[in-house]
Amino acid sequence: MSDHYISLVSEKLSSANSKKTAEKIVQFFIEQKIIEKKLTDCVLGSPNGHAPDKNYRNALENTELDLTKLQTNGVQFITEKQVFDNGGNGLEEIKCPNCGENNIENDWGDSLDNWHSGTDSDKIKCQKCGTENSVTEFEFKPTWAFGHFGITFWNWTKLDPKFVAELEKIIGTELKSVYGRI
Repeated sequence: MSDHYISLVSEKLSSANSKKTAEKIVQFFIEQKIIEKKLTDCVLGSPNGHAPDKNYRNALENTELDLTKLQTNGVQFITEKQVFDNGGNGLEEIKCPNCGENNIENDWGDSLDNWHSGTDSDKIKCQKCGTENSVTEFEFKPTWAFGHFGITFWNWTKLDPKFVAELEKIIGTELKSVYGRI
């Protein structure tokens, strides 16, 4: 059986604000008993994550899920520059923000690397309209996101829209949902 995840990503938070925001959300989740305070090996990769606490179902649309029976079931906070992708499960489209043309055949891999490393240009020239935009401005389908802050929920089902809206209010920016499977 494979693992899946949902990442909520702010593409607007700066690097300087990401750690402080993560601390605020961790504290909020702990107070609401959505996650446990202690970091454990309950997520894939590093750093460790927070296991679900007794009220984790308050964050879910489907409250019947029993996460406690899963080994990989935690919440991970990412506070560094990252491309949040769908776990290598393919792309259907990379649409130009100006004309909507699908640029999936364009050479966009180097632009991703350049965005992540902060070196050279991260721009892609649209093959139809000729406009150059940062790779982060293109619309990826399935959804990808780019930022310094994300919350990844490992093997959680669909999050309750009210829960996501509450997080957006606390954080002060829109959160993009990225779904993936490993």
